[in-house]
Amino acid sequence: MEINFFDTADGRVVQLKNPKTGESAEILQDVGGALKSLHVLIQGKLENIIAIPQEGQYSMAENDLYPSALLCPWINRVRNGNYSFLGKNYQLPINEKALGNAIHGFLARRNFELGHQACNQEYARIELKYTYTGDFEGYPFPFQYTWEFTLFSHGKLDVSMKCQNTGEGEMPFACGWHPYFQIPGTDLADYHIFFQGKSRFLSDSQMIPMKEELLEMKDGLSFRTQQIDHVFRLNPSEIHVTELVDTKLKRALFVQQSSQLFPFLVVFAPANEQCVAIEPMTANTDAMNTLDGLIQLKSKDFFQGNVQIWVGNPLEHTR
Repeated sequence: MEINFFDTADGRVVQLKNPKTGESAEILQDVGGALKSLHVLIQGKLENIIAIPQEGQYSMAENDLYPSALLCPWINRVRNGNYSFLGKNYQLPINEKALGNAIHGFLARRNFELGHQACNQEYARIELKYTYTGDFEGYPFPFQYTWEFTLFSHGKLDVSMKCQNTGEGEMPFACGWHPYFQIPGTDLADYHIFFQGKSRFLSDSQMIPMKEELLEMKDGLSFRTQQIDHVFRLNPSEIHVTELVDTKLKRALFVQQSSQLFPFLVVFAPANEQCVAIEPMTANTDAMNTLDGLIQLKSKDFFQGNVQIWVGNPLEHTR
């Protein structure tokens, strides 16, 4: 395994690579640690399973679909950018002008510092860090955030997220990840997705959840028959696996998380694209106001969780 560095139009890339198989992960250090590509072997062929929707129109730093973005220290939307915490009101900048919300935190486009590196025959690992001093308008709570990306020689990618409250008081916190996935050669209509959802949320005109409805998920969801753009609440489990199946060519992509640490999942297929966003979340949209999943970190406490990605055969016989 090896670690490489090179510059691109989107900034510096850290590449984790298996030179024997060609499998690799490319992480944009200068754009929030976004995962730009993940090449893995699918049925013996090297394929990139990370999609960048609108890639031909926007740079990673300007793309309003936030491909592979870190969502922190809040996820999705804060209604009108306004929230209260421990009896004090705060106003965030409105960066979703059309709907009047604050969206996706503020780390997605920040420049991260290179941390510890490790490489051997079994894996290549890189650490990226960001030290926040409390200077972002409307969020005066300092913290240290650390990404850790590990590509294993067998092709699995592990993405670890850690945030520590470095301030003297408590801080409101949520985090999530916004990757878009593809199985090259497959149309959106041929995808079927399985996960352990127990409910989904219907949104109002500001895309803020207004109603939760119970959902039967044993047969999964089909992108051929449904338009999917929802927050889902998951059944709590130490190991939760989302399976995105290419029903035409019988290939599958897997995203694993703890649904105790990340109890919410956003699934979203952008218009005119052949990809699916699968977004593990610690909290619900507008949790800064509703408190649904919001974490209240005490001084020096930290949150830590991880997401794993791999490909393989569909689990139709074991599901």
